[in-house]
Amino acid sequence: MPRVGEDSSPGSEWDGHVLLLHASESERLSSLTAWARRGLDRGEKVIYTEGPGGQHQWLYRVLDVHGVDVAEAMRDGRLEILPLAEFYPPDGQDRVIDRALAEGFPAVRMSAEVTAALTVLSPEQYLDIERNTDRLCRTRPVSAMCRYARPDSIGTRLRDSVTVHVTGVRESQLRTHPLRDGVALSGEVDLSNADVFAEVLRAAVSTGSDVLCLDLAMLHFVDAAACRQLVEATGDFRDSGGRVLLVAAQPGVKRTMRLLGVHELPGVTIVGGRP
Repeated sequence: MPRVGEDSSPGSEWDGHVLLLHASESERLSSLTAWARRGLDRGEKVIYTEGPGGQHQWLYRVLDVHGVDVAEAMRDGRLEILPLAEFYPPDGQDRVIDRALAEGFPAVRMSAEVTAALTVLSPEQYLDIERNTDRLCRTRPVSAMCRYARPDSIGTRLRDSVTVHVTGVRESQLRTHPLRDGVALSGEVDLSNADVFAEVLRAAVSTGSDVLCLDLAMLHFVDAAACRQLVEATGDFRDSGGRVLLVAAQPGVKRTMRLLGVHELPGVTIVGGRP
């Protein structure tokens, strides 16, 4: 059964408001290339920016290797590299999107690195732009990839970034996807990314609903650190009467959770079947 609002076509994981938590340069480049290729293949306008001194020739080379005629894409306006000042105009990114749609493109996708953005914006301004971008991705034909270096994404930065991308996290081991009354998870959660998992849970229980549904059908592995975060990050929510439904867990995941007593916690239920 497809998840709510989910496009199951190849490459669809790069649509919407995506948080790329890249742990290496190769991961950053391969993910950005897949994201850009998805837009170009669909006839969308792809808008990209780099920081001062940033190099974008690599993007041209990799797209060329994957069969994209970069020169043609730039001539017909499908691919555009903007300086930061134009990517973040004083009157907001709605103007950038309006211009792209007025050119006749069916949709727009935009991408920037947080460290580049923070050379021209304050952290508060950038967070406001992230919230506005989330609105644009929900209400207009827009996709955005916000790139964060995983080693630098801790504490408040990690919390703020996950909160505005709760169903669009793309980390090397963990991905999140939209789901009615909750979040669908895929991949693995262990000590290395349990902090990301915790922030996903904190954001998911703050929506105002009294039920959090976690679709675990595509989650292949959890360890004790993951279960600890599940307990702690949902504690206040459950203490206030909220319920956490763990749905369609794979046998290994269900076994670990039962061994660690997760199913015995007040407000937690492990159930079979897809939500």
